[in-house]
This record gives sequence, C-alpha cells and structure tokens, in this order.
Amino acid sequence: MIDRFALGSFIARAAPRIRHDLSASESASIGLADLLALAEPEDMARWQGLGLGYAAPNGAPWLRETIATGYPGLAGDNVLCCAGAQEGLTCLAQALLGPGDHAIIVVPIYQPSEIAVTRLCRTTGVALREYDGWQLDLDEIAAAIRPETRMILTNFPNSPTGATLDAGALSALIALCRRHGIWLVNDEVYRLTADPACAAPPIAGTYERGVSINAVSKGLGLPGLRVGWLACRDRALLAEVLRVKSTASSCLAGPSEVLARIALDAAPRLLARNEIIARANQARLLDFLARHPDRFAPADPINAAFALPRYLGPEGAQAFALRLVEKAGVLVLPSSLWATPLAEVSPDYLRVGLGRGDITNALAAIEAHLDSATPRRHQRGAQDSPRIAAP
Repeated sequence: MIDRFALGSFIARAAPRIRHDLSASESASIGLADLLALAEPEDMARWQGLGLGYAAPNGAPWLRETIATGYPGLAGDNVLCCAGAQEGLTCLAQALLGPGDHAIIVVPIYQPSEIAVTRLCRTTGVALREYDGWQLDLDEIAAAIRPETRMILTNFPNSPTGATLDAGALSALIALCRRHGIWLVNDEVYRLTADPACAAPPIAGTYERGVSINAVSKGLGLPGLRVGWLACRDRALLAEVLRVKSTASSCLAGPSEVLARIALDAAPRLLARNEIIARANQARLLDFLARHPDRFAPADPINAAFALPRYLGPEGAQAFALRLVEKAGVLVLPSSLWATPLAEVSPDYLRVGLGRGDITNALAAIEAHLDSATPRRHQRGAQDSPRIAAP
C-alpha cells in the first residue's frame, strides 16, 4: 500500500538521526536582518509603518503588481496570493473540479498536490519517460483525455527529476488543451532554480486557461514567509479560488507580504548568490559520483536546487537511503517516496539537495559510510534491517 504522503512520513521518522540534511530542495535562506538590508526606501517605509491588522484577502495590491511583472500581459488583478503554493493549488482544485469531472496528472509530483486532485474526481496519471531523459509524452496525454477532462496538472521544472518543458513542447501541450477546453495548471516553484535557457515561459502568460503556481520558498530560499500565488488571465476563476480560500485562511500575514515584496525586488541579487552556492555543490556532487561508479550512475544536475543520480547498489535506493540516515546521519530521498497509484515511478534514484549550503561534509559522511560498508550489509537479512521503517 502506498503511503499517501510518503515523503513527509520518511523525513519525520528520520528526523532524530539527521546530522546532514540533503533532502531539501530550496535555496539557502537568509536572516531577517539581511533581507531588510536589501529593502528599497519604499519597502523599508512599509516595514517601519506596518500595522498588524487583517491584510487584503487576495494579497496587498503592491505585492500582486510586483508578482505580475513576471507574467507577460498580466496585471495585479491576475494574481491571487496564498499561504504558500500548496494552499493555492488545493483551493484551485476545489474551485475547478467536482465528482463528475476528470483530471490528468503528470507524475512524479509532490504527493499533496496529487491528493488535492484525486480526492475530488477521477484522475489519470501520465508518467515522465525515464528512458528519454524524463520527457513528457504528449501522445500519452492526448490518449488520456476524456470528454469530461477539465484539468491537466503538471510540475515543470519537475521535482524530483529536474525535467523541464521546452517552448515547443509547451506550445504543443497548450494547443492540445485549447482544442479540448482544458485548464492547464503548472506548479512552477522550481522555475527560478532552473536554467532559463531550458525552461518554457510561464503558462499563465501563454494560455488563456493556463494557471501558474509559484512562491518565494524555493528559488528565493524563503519558505518561512509562507507566501505563494496563482497567476491566471481568467479573473473570474481567481475570484472563485478566493472564495474557496477564504474558508481556510482570511489573508496573508502583513509582515510576510512586505518581506516577500523586498525579496522579489531583490531577486537578481538573491538568485546570483544562490546560484554560486548551487553550482559549487553540483561540482562537488559530480566529483563524488565519479569516485563511486559502482554505486552511482553519472548524473548531470539540470536544476540548481537538486540532483537525481541513479543508485546502482544491489540493495536498492530506498534501502540505501534508510541505512545512510541510520548509520551516517545523512538524509537523502529515494525516488520511491514519489510512488503513486496513478502510474509507475522508478524507485532507483536518490534526490540530493544542492541549494542550502556547502555539502562537502555531507558527501564526506556518505563516502565514509560507503568505505565502511561490507558485502554482508549490502545483502542484509531480517536481523540487519534498518530501524527506520520503510514508507
């Protein structure tokens, strides 16, 4: 039986043993004082004069206008702010889907996103093609469409694979959705950590029924602010999502809105800093993988936030990850944590976070663990099983 949120369960069980956390997929964060030091005078005045009453239900106008600049042709009224990207997706699904509808989800995808859809309507999964560099098969999407299909949910750039959707593939996908009148919803939280030359433009700016979901959490490294948003050309849809959202939370926290505005305005500086950290870690990881060709296939990280090397050891990626956190205190995430009843997802990979900070010590701990391993441990029996239960 598949754990409905295996990733969260795995991290919670491993938490007491973690000394080196390579599970994260966000960029390195900064402190409040450092973020405020980046504020322009207008935002500093907002911060210093901030009241702590209820904020605007859909987000402060000046925050929404700033977000809208990232979507060609959209204005502040085309943006709805939410308490993180996941709240936005969950409320959007409730606004769009009902028991008589059908949805398509491209997997692997964050399990709570999948659950937000599958609990509302019949759902078909389409898996990225592992053998083809995790590309999307548009013919499979077309074959999955039914007369009642109302939404296709994607996550590009994708976690855990890092796969992107290029402009040509996006155009073809949009043409397919337009032909059938389908909403195309893309979780774009890893867009700022992807190579701009590889990633397609935001869906909200290119399709009249496209919805882009994003947040300051991943690329800007500020998950503690809990600021996310939906961007869409259809303002009537955003109004319906706001109605749903209002049953869960009334508004964002005022301080978070100001801090998010500061971060978005300072995004070029934050992203430049984060890219330096991630690229250095990519080089460290590639050197490490090259030293252990019997355990890891070569991997070329295509997203600055994380990499997904294939594990070649006889015990499999999940067993290795369990043993690694128990014996060495290093947390990496096996791709089995993205398992889904909708389609087959390969369990043979490990997602390794690259963005938080120098991973040298974590890789050294993994190397020491590999050096100390014996054939008996690789082929352990019931008496040598890890104490952390598998998901």
